[in-house]
Amino acid sequence: MTPDLLNFKKGWMSILDEPGEWKKHWFVLTDSSLKYYRDSTAEEADELDGEIDLRSCTDVTEYAVQRNYGFQIHTKDAVYTLSAMTSGIRRNWIEALRKTVRPTSAPDVTKLSDCNKENTLHGYSTQKGSLKAGEQRGGSEVIGRGSLRKADGQRQSLDYVELSPLTQGPPQRARTPARTLDRPAKQEELERDLAQRSEERRKWFEATDSRPPETAGGEGPRRGLGAPLTEDQQSRLSEEIEKKWQELEKLPLRENRRVPLTALLNQSRGERRGPPGDSHEALEKEVQSLRAQLEAWRLQGEVPQGAPRSQEDSHIPPGYISQEACERSLAAMESSHQQVMEELQRHHERELQRLQQEKEWLLAEETAATASAIEAMKKAYQEELSRELSKTRSLQQGPDGLRKQHQSDVAALKRELQVLSEQYSQKCLEIGALTRQAEEREHTLRRCQQEGQELLRHNQELHARLSEEIDRLRGFIASQGTGDGCGRGSERSSCELEVLLRVKENELQYLKKEVQCLRDELQMLQKDKRFTSGKYQDVYVELNHIKTRSEREIEQLKEHLRLAMAALQEKESLRNSLAE
Repeated sequence: MTPDLLNFKKGWMSILDEPGEWKKHWFVLTDSSLKYYRDSTAEEADELDGEIDLRSCTDVTEYAVQRNYGFQIHTKDAVYTLSAMTSGIRRNWIEALRKTVRPTSAPDVTKLSDCNKENTLHGYSTQKGSLKAGEQRGGSEVIGRGSLRKADGQRQSLDYVELSPLTQGPPQRARTPARTLDRPAKQEELERDLAQRSEERRKWFEATDSRPPETAGGEGPRRGLGAPLTEDQQSRLSEEIEKKWQELEKLPLRENRRVPLTALLNQSRGERRGPPGDSHEALEKEVQSLRAQLEAWRLQGEVPQGAPRSQEDSHIPPGYISQEACERSLAAMESSHQQVMEELQRHHERELQRLQQEKEWLLAEETAATASAIEAMKKAYQEELSRELSKTRSLQQGPDGLRKQHQSDVAALKRELQVLSEQYSQKCLEIGALTRQAEEREHTLRRCQQEGQELLRHNQELHARLSEEIDRLRGFIASQGTGDGCGRGSERSSCELEVLLRVKENELQYLKKEVQCLRDELQMLQKDKRFTSGKYQDVYVELNHIKTRSEREIEQLKEHLRLAMAALQEKESLRNSLAE
């Protein structure tokens, strides 16, 4: 499916993305979607940034946005917000999108009856048909008919021209392959119709050839312009007619279609809607050719005024039109041509008015923007001028004003120096307090370490003594034996030893726990020491920075003070010189 070139548009626009930001893209409108790329080079490389499916589009409406001129595309899935640079560009995009969403379609004339075809083709004049093919076929039929009339010009003059049947060429049949399967009955009917028409024409020509040269009452005046035909001429004419009929019978069977000239003219407008000059020249050439053919037919078929034509008109076969009908068709064609030219002129004037309005609108926009820019520049210039004037007034006040200004500056610098001195003193006090805290914690840590070492040494001594007593008790129990001679005293001593052993073990567990607590406390104190030392280093570094900055500011203040004093001295000397 090839896209409709009339619904094809490209240009720069901005689209509102999901985070609510405007992104500028190169948009391309096709027959079923609106694609957007980074730029035209990305379009050539087919690097697509996004696509809006227009097959599910329901409406395209204008939408007020803060940036440029916005409009929205409403689809079944989402709503897309876009903005164009100008209102004219937005209007063109909206019209193109609406034409793409709701295209104008004309009915298919091949599916209508003969009567409906005339009305349909007359109503839908913009449909692109086979006018050129029809003109070529009509021209060939006119030429063929003219040759027959030249051959028969010595016997009688015919004042009609064959404009029907107009056959539909092979492209029409190629466009409708799906309908060829259900045409057998229609094809047979066309064959019968063509055979009947051929038979009628043959009888008509035979009746014309068999007429006496001067016996028919109505034919004498018509042949008054030429001499009667001889037998050789009649035989040659009969052979030529027979040859033409053989060529006609060899032609392939096609469906006959009778289309009025007005319908063909209206149908040709769609093809001629190009540049006004080209369509005008083509129509003028066509009118001139038709006039020449009509003049030739009038010269060949001219008869005296008041001559009877009823017999000849009665012999006009179906599918032919008379000279009067041809003249009426020509007049209708000229009037239609005039209407087309007037319509093109009106369209051209409307386009010029629209372009002029858009130009005036853009010029007004640029004028407003320029005026706003000039106003902003004027305001900035006024502010700068007021500042310079204030400086000039302060200088014009004399030495007293300068002295007051310098005194105020010196006072402000002194106040700032005093504040910095107070901050420096406060920092020094904080550092002293932190230093004392660190020393106290370090002293506590050393004391705890000493206590821990003493407890550990005492624990080791108790453990050694307990081990000695346990060994001694075991040796004593082993040396005593288990005989009957062991009295109650030995049992009591063994019980006492067991109790003593349990007591010693409990003391040992308590000492171990105490040692563990001391170790934990020692580790905690070591951590505090490291933290205190780190904080001390940080405070010391910060104090050094404050000290250097304070010294630098003091030097700057001294320099400012020196300059101020020098300026005051210079002003005093200047005042003295002026006073003298």
